[in-house]
Amino acid sequence: MTQDELLALIEQAAAEGWRELNLSGKKLTKIPEAIAKLSNLTQLDLSDNQITDIPEAISKLTNLGLVNLSYNTITNIPDAITKLSNLMLLYLSYNQIAEIPEAITKLTNLRQLYLHDNQITEIPEAIAKLTNLRQLSLHNNQIAEIPEALANLTNLTQLYLSGNQITEIPLEILDSIEPQKIFNYLREIRTSKTRPLHEAKLLLVGQGSVGKTSLIERLIRNQYDKNQPQTDGLNVETWNVQINSKDIRLNVWDFGGQEIYHATHQFFLTKRSLYLLVCNCRTSEEENRIEYWLKLIESFGGQSPVIIVGNKRDEQPLDINRKALREKYPNIQAIIETSCQDNIGIDELRTAIFQQIANLKEVYDLLPLSWFEVKQQLESMPQDFITYNKYIGICYKNKIAEEQNQEQLIDLLHRLGLVLNFRDHPILKDTNVLKPNWVTEGIYALLSDEILKTQTKGIFIPADLSRILNPQRYPSKRHNYLIGLMKEFELCFALECDPRQFLIAGLLPKDQPEETELEGETLEFQYHYKVLPESIISRFIVNTHEKIHNKIYWRSGVMLQYQENNEIYNIARIKADPEDKKIFIAISGRKETRRLFLGILRHDFQKIHKTLPNLEITEWVPVPAYPNHPPLDYQELLGQESMGESTFTIGKLKLKLNLRQLLDGYESLESRQKSKRDELERDRFTIVNQIYNNNQAEHKPMTQNTNNFHNSNITNVANEVKDKASQQASDFTQTSGANITEILQLISNLRQTAAQFPPDIRDDITIDIDDVEAEIQKPEPERSLPKLRKRLIALLTAASLIAAPIAGITDFTNNVLEIGDKLGVELQLPAGK
Repeated sequence: MTQDELLALIEQAAAEGWRELNLSGKKLTKIPEAIAKLSNLTQLDLSDNQITDIPEAISKLTNLGLVNLSYNTITNIPDAITKLSNLMLLYLSYNQIAEIPEAITKLTNLRQLYLHDNQITEIPEAIAKLTNLRQLSLHNNQIAEIPEALANLTNLTQLYLSGNQITEIPLEILDSIEPQKIFNYLREIRTSKTRPLHEAKLLLVGQGSVGKTSLIERLIRNQYDKNQPQTDGLNVETWNVQINSKDIRLNVWDFGGQEIYHATHQFFLTKRSLYLLVCNCRTSEEENRIEYWLKLIESFGGQSPVIIVGNKRDEQPLDINRKALREKYPNIQAIIETSCQDNIGIDELRTAIFQQIANLKEVYDLLPLSWFEVKQQLESMPQDFITYNKYIGICYKNKIAEEQNQEQLIDLLHRLGLVLNFRDHPILKDTNVLKPNWVTEGIYALLSDEILKTQTKGIFIPADLSRILNPQRYPSKRHNYLIGLMKEFELCFALECDPRQFLIAGLLPKDQPEETELEGETLEFQYHYKVLPESIISRFIVNTHEKIHNKIYWRSGVMLQYQENNEIYNIARIKADPEDKKIFIAISGRKETRRLFLGILRHDFQKIHKTLPNLEITEWVPVPAYPNHPPLDYQELLGQESMGESTFTIGKLKLKLNLRQLLDGYESLESRQKSKRDELERDRFTIVNQIYNNNQAEHKPMTQNTNNFHNSNITNVANEVKDKASQQASDFTQTSGANITEILQLISNLRQTAAQFPPDIRDDITIDIDDVEAEIQKPEPERSLPKLRKRLIALLTAASLIAAPIAGITDFTNNVLEIGDKLGVELQLPAGK
């Protein structure tokens, strides 16, 4: 936008008394003094320009409540900004600001201050005078210390400090964004004696028979046993080492490589640890499943460093594409070849391990001595488990009275692998504090039992635990708890015919039964994976066990049914192909409900996929009437539709497909449109970025021809700003801080009632419920309150349109209203309800 165009726009806005003005992304380099004419403005968006200075004239806009100056080249916060006494939201992220001036304390009404991604080195104590502040975002700067005065911001609900040079707070606490957790920890370490943690977790993963246990023997004890037995399940031991003249304790986890254990391993893979991916030099990269393990580490271990170890080097060198793997997985820190038999490469590996442990920031976290006292008592206790209340009692005896500190300590011990605690799981929230070996040895003993594997095909009863497990370590009164853990880990489920019997999906026979053919026309859908973890299909079977058709299931697949009023409408065959890394869905039966059933199954898979965030997944559909032709990329089809295409051409077949008709077979048009809108709203860190991206995507560009600068263009900008900014501004309120678990339970109740709704509206209602669930699971600053309101209103409206009497319809409405109340979203019942 030229200066002449900008001045013309300002004149127009002044004449019409605009309250909102969006100049985002207009390539502006300066703000004219004429901006002072816009005395009615309450919101001003100048983000994504090339502005370096803010003129004094902006201080005249005393009605401003929101100013967005993100994505510019501003180097300091000018006095003009600090004179805007009514300002409630100030966005200055992604600039070059090095200092927060004390004058900012004049903004006493400020609720949200975003200064992330700048060059700020210090937080002034004076900022504590901003007592109305709710959100403070300072991540990705160069801050080294948190002033104690910050704790005086009693209304602060979210504090972003990650990506700085702060060393006195563990990342888990810093990343929590919960001010009280951060302040409690600071108070604890600044008023107590402390010492460094000097402890870390080392995990060895890889296929079976690659020599992981032999490697541990060489590393720790410099011993080798050619008859070393395979690890069944998981072994945990301690390795005390000296690194940089410091005594460091490594908790070494040796994971058995047999396929049956893979689904369980993921619950013990942790972030901020060191991983050794051990492979066999005698076998190929594919046989070692290197990418499979790297993906698992990436999903559950985050950016934890990885050392690839090519073992059995004495027989053959390691033949892998080192360069390609390093480029794709930058967390690979070293690739080392070893021979446990000939003691080759062991010293090099040991040195590499020590170097990586030395680089783990968490090793040097300062902890109060009282935390070490609790840690030592838990490690030395003779019992394999204690109640969480007993743990709290130990904390109190050691003067750890703050609940948040108790939780932070148990989380730290869980991450280090010293104890296991699953209090965040809704089923196990009243759980015990357990020793890892008690859990792992108990579960893996069941998975390894020959009778369960060969005779009962995975079916067991609680009495089997008495036969399999040591009665002293696993008394019968604890059997149900162990089974509960397995159910929570999605390893087993209770059989519908006899709830006293349980089935372990991973122990099902591999053979696909004969009675899996589907009759008549089918609706088909495919998932293709870069890496297909075994746990996906077994977890899917466990999660969908209530829909199993005629008890037909096998290791890699299951038959499911969809029914209404005890009448089976559809049967689905879901099967995985581990070699091709694909999952196939085929649904037969009633045409009117096939799409609905597919939507339910896709939702079940999506829930599992969300727990594997870095998994590469694509969706595919077959070409109608050409089953042998390669399938079509579903996202490609959706993309073509969103670009306005009505047909899709397959050149090899000389075929033009009706795009709308094809896609309608899988999702309703409304569902596809919602998905597209949701895609545009993803990956936004803050509400300001949400506004910024929405405006960038939807605002029409203003003309660059000054002579033809029509009022209609100005009107367009005004309308866009009023439609967007006023709606967003009304939603800059804090949620009630409701427990997400409570909201998820309400959503679960909605699903149960919605299953009884008429098919013609059930599909869209399910989508709305899914959208609400996905949105509330985001961190609070990423949530779109307008979107939540829209979806919740849609649910209320749908419920009001149901004429037939349905049990639970009143509860459905009340649950929607309660969700809105917990999220701070104002709702009203539609007329007539």
